[in-house]
Amino acid sequence: MAQLLAVIDAPTSLWILAEILDADRAAVRAAIGELTAAKLVAYSQFRHRDVRDAVLRETPITLRRRLHQRIAEVLYECSAPATQVADHLIGGAEVRVPWAVSVLRNAARHAIADDDVPSAIEYLELACRAADNDADRGSMLVHLAVIRWRLSPSTSTRSFARLVNMVHSGAMPASGLAMAARYLLYSGRTEDATRAVRLLDDAATTGEPLAVANRAMFQQWLRCLYPGLATAAAAEPDLRGGGPDQDRTLRRCGWYESDGVAVTLLSDIFTHGACDHSIARAQRLLRAHRLDDRTVCSLLTALDALVYSDRLESAASWCDSLMLEANARQAPAWQAIFGIWRSAMYLRAGAVDDAIGHAVTALSRVRGDGLGTYGGLAVACLVEAATAAGRLREAASYLETEVPETVSMARVGLHYLHARGRYRLAVGELDGARADFLTCGERMRNWHMDIPGLVAWRNDLAEVQLAAGDLPGARRWAAEHLAMIRSAAKHSSGSVSLRLIAATSAPPQRVGLLRKSVHIAASGAQLLDTATALADLADAYHVVGERDRARTAARRALRLAEQCGAEPLRRRLAGPRAANLHPVPVQENPRGAVESLSPSELKVARLAADGCRNREIARELHITTSTVEQHLTRVYRKLGVTRRAGLAAALTDETDTPQTEAV
Repeated sequence: MAQLLAVIDAPTSLWILAEILDADRAAVRAAIGELTAAKLVAYSQFRHRDVRDAVLRETPITLRRRLHQRIAEVLYECSAPATQVADHLIGGAEVRVPWAVSVLRNAARHAIADDDVPSAIEYLELACRAADNDADRGSMLVHLAVIRWRLSPSTSTRSFARLVNMVHSGAMPASGLAMAARYLLYSGRTEDATRAVRLLDDAATTGEPLAVANRAMFQQWLRCLYPGLATAAAAEPDLRGGGPDQDRTLRRCGWYESDGVAVTLLSDIFTHGACDHSIARAQRLLRAHRLDDRTVCSLLTALDALVYSDRLESAASWCDSLMLEANARQAPAWQAIFGIWRSAMYLRAGAVDDAIGHAVTALSRVRGDGLGTYGGLAVACLVEAATAAGRLREAASYLETEVPETVSMARVGLHYLHARGRYRLAVGELDGARADFLTCGERMRNWHMDIPGLVAWRNDLAEVQLAAGDLPGARRWAAEHLAMIRSAAKHSSGSVSLRLIAATSAPPQRVGLLRKSVHIAASGAQLLDTATALADLADAYHVVGERDRARTAARRALRLAEQCGAEPLRRRLAGPRAANLHPVPVQENPRGAVESLSPSELKVARLAADGCRNREIARELHITTSTVEQHLTRVYRKLGVTRRAGLAAALTDETDTPQTEAV
């Protein structure tokens, strides 16, 4: 009896103990009574851990295993929770019952829901060994690879090796091929992923409904994330509105509702452009789905949709929340991935020091090349941010980092090409920069994702032409970008186009173009673009003889350049005119108090001064109410006001001439 209690180690009913021992209940009750009277057990469980451990050490291993197996059988017959049964199946080592695999898989689902990933891995490992068919074994190996990846994205585990072997041997069932290919692509295993894709294509040609639906969904997913591997869109059926039968079929293949919603959302943005409806859909997707192994890719896609729709602040707020959730749930890979996405957002905003810090931290969370394709985006962020910060040797060292071959086939590979082109432009390799930007543009057109929110490659080519002294060429490329977005104010990248066109224009025309460029960049919270446009505006003012306005613009540009860590721009502004650029104290310059507001704070202040409530401001700017409150707190402090009534007066001088234009 003592050995059974040591093995079961949980309060247990007397009749269950009797069933396990196949003994008379009265005899079991008497034995438990003696142990209870001796104060060794309470409620059929040892009261002291050291006593239980001592009994367990004296119990032969073979007897322990037999007891675990018998306990599992009885608990299963009693409809005990799956995790309790699974724990004893683990202790029994050998699985000899037909229902074991389903119980272990069910227990793994419960463990994952509770974020007990190590237990889930144990359950699935045993289930894989016990499975008697390739279909079950294949789906569990994919599941194992995915949940292991949450903790440590390594390709050196035994389960990963078995997964690759099943793919190459052709034993992986059609239902598991798409998920296997997804994971292999994440891991940077091009050859293995390509093999899985070919097998899925072959299975779909047989006309089997499951394989056809799985391949169609996978191809739609590829076109958004790995378009270099996707086939022509016309070759696949449209899966939208397929009904419950189709949904069940896709779930059998590992696809979930969030996958279809995310893929459709991004496809619509690439096809029709961003709009308020697509922004609302992205927000809805982020609100509706909890972060887990099934939704992480969909949530990243929703963040991309917001970024490509020029809603950078909203995307950053959601990304910060997801990073906190990943941290609370102790998922290093998730922390690293959302950290990389946050780095890319900081880079778009021009905060280059923050971009470098987040990317470096993300890569430090995972050893080696475990991040696969995602690691390629981290390298791209580091290269571009280091280049903008003037740390060219550091940028060159990042470019020496070997990235997986899958990066060139993925959408994130466009960012890598763009970053390398920016570095080459900075070091004067104009031909190499031109080649990178042209390749980037060609891929975007071929992949049907040529939108300004992804990569503004036409502006990049205009900068190359400007550096080469080809003013007509620079103007042509910048004008082409403006024609694509229809109006400079439609997208924050229009600010760069105007600045480049201004550089090719006569001095009297430059001031107006650059004032508008500054306004658009600041409205989109683009720190570096705002600072660069202000620096050009200061030069334009000098040329036309407006020295006071030039000094004001240069002061503001210098402050922003220091804020975002753009050392080359700071050195340019700290040149011969540096002595005249000392900041004016806010107390002596009420206008300077308004200018001290960040673009985000100014937008919130304007709406609050107009009488909007916090909830209305949050809805208008696509940010959280908490973020609005934080912005208002800083606005009150900077402007020296204590209530909303004082905002209107403080902003009076700024009303007709926006902060970004009044120079």
